Parts: sequence; structure tokens; C-alpha cells
Amino acid sequence: MQATLIENNDNGRIAYDSLILSDPKALSVLNNKISMKIVKLLADTPCCAIDAARRLKIHEQKIYYHLRNLERSGIVYTISQERRHGMIAKIYSVVSPVVAAKLFEKGTEIKENIALTISQDFIKFFNPFVQDGLLNAKVIIGTPFPHGIYSATARNDTALFDFGIFLGKILNENDGFSCYLDTHISDADLKKSNLILIGNSKTNSITQKINSHLPIYFDEAKDFQIVSKLTGQTYNYDYDALILKIPNPFNANKNLLVIGGKRSVGLISAVIAIKNYISEILQGNAKNKTIIAKVVRGLDKDSDGRIDTITFLE
Repeated sequence: MQATLIENNDNGRIAYDSLILSDPKALSVLNNKISMKIVKLLADTPCCAIDAARRLKIHEQKIYYHLRNLERSGIVYTISQERRHGMIAKIYSVVSPVVAAKLFEKGTEIKENIALTISQDFIKFFNPFVQDGLLNAKVIIGTPFPHGIYSATARNDTALFDFGIFLGKILNENDGFSCYLDTHISDADLKKSNLILIGNSKTNSITQKINSHLPIYFDEAKDFQIVSKLTGQTYNYDYDALILKIPNPFNANKNLLVIGGKRSVGLISAVIAIKNYISEILQGNAKNKTIIAKVVRGLDKDSDGRIDTITFLE
């Protein structure tokens, strides 16, 4: 069960995304030096068992053994799968920075605030892009002037405004400049940071750079229709959009979030889906539950010219 731990210290109150284990005995899995080393490694850098064995200099079979126990206890989970050394490897991360067991029901009611009313699903979805209430990523949007190989202009004002307001609700404060135009970002920044890309491969030149690496991509030869490598399906409606959370192709130790529509208006579909249907997004792709790769379609049910309903295409 997900929960929020409030820690009181000399600097005020700090909220932690926490995991409460249903069986206190499950905590015993942490009573092991190797397990703790694995947890600390995954908290810093999500990786597979082979990479963990190399970095910790521990035999691979021991790593597998302790990873299975940690996953069974719910302390670590699979965030994606990658092909490594000719086989499919699971990429693991830690569920929460705090793990606890509730021994009895005797809590103290506290007044709600923004930090506490945010769904744990949002915290999980935006991890590691938001950590400890601070943005841990670079948000990259398309330049609103002709640019890139398609001389395109990004026209995502409405969707960007809504996304910015929503993202701001889960941030405690702004830790410096965080939003960049695609023409103002360096190759070094792409390699050293978690990235949030807004826009398709026509309007955002960074999305265009990694388009071929995406499990669901924009077909630039066919009017930027959305194509899924996972299901083989194509989506060609203007209100269609993709939502991807995968390892950063520029640096596998970092993460990438891509939100883009076939057309600029399609981006509104993706933002509404994230705001209102985050639990379904976290269920993963229909063909591969271990990867967050969704295609959504916005609909105008009441015919007022605005998207008001979302349907998941995969």
C-alpha cells in the first residue's frame, strides 16, 4: 500500500512517498547486506541484474536471488525491459524511499494540503522526473518559429499551459530554469539529464532525433501518423497522441518521458489522459505491461469544439 510519510525536522516538514508492507515479515528481506546494496544502487540508477552484479562486484546468481526476494516483497519493481547480451533483461527500480509496516491502527488526522492530496500514482508516474518535490529533468518544447528539417512551428500553447499548471501542483518549488526550446539544448544536456519531451517529431527536433528509437513513433513519411512497434497498429486521427516513459536513448541510466500528438491539438489528448487517467497509463502497454507506452484519442462528446473524453487505443 502506498502512503505518505511526514518527517518533522529543524527545517520544517518533509513528505516522502512511502510503501507500507501488508506483512511485517516482508521487512526481513532488508536484513541482508547484499539486498541493501542492491536497493541503494537501484535508488540511484535503475538497472538490470547483470549491470548490478558488475557494479557491485557480486556474483550474478546472488544478485538474481536477492532481486527476486525484493520484487516479491514489493520493494523493487520492473520499470522496463531491454535487450542485453542477446536476451531480454528486466530494468529494476525502487518503489519508494521509505518502507514500513503498520503494526496497528492508531493514526493522527492532519489537515490536507496540496502535497498530501496528490495521488501516489502521479508520484510513481513522474518518478524520477520529480523527486522530493523538485523537478529532476529538463523539459524540452518545440520552438514557435520555423526550425528543424521540416521548418515547422510548435503550436502547443494551450496544452503546455495546462501541463505546466498540473506539473506545478506536485512541485514544492522551482529549482532554477527548467524549460528549454529544442533549439537551445546541448548534446551534453541530453546525455546527463532526465528528459521530458513535448511535441511530435515534426515540431520538436529532439523528438525527431530519437523518433526511430521509440517503441511507438511518428511515421514522418506518412504525415506523422502514430505507429506502434508493439502492436503493429497505426493511428492517423488528428486527436491521437502517444505517452511514453522509457530509458533515455542518449543515456540509458537516465529516463525519458515523451508526450506528443499527431497534430498539435492531439497533445491536449495526452495531457487530459495524464491528468484524469493516470492509473490506466501505469498499467502499461496492452502487449507489454512492463513498459509505459500508450496511445490515446481525444473525443468531443458534447460537440462544443473541445476535447472532453479520452479513449485508450493501446
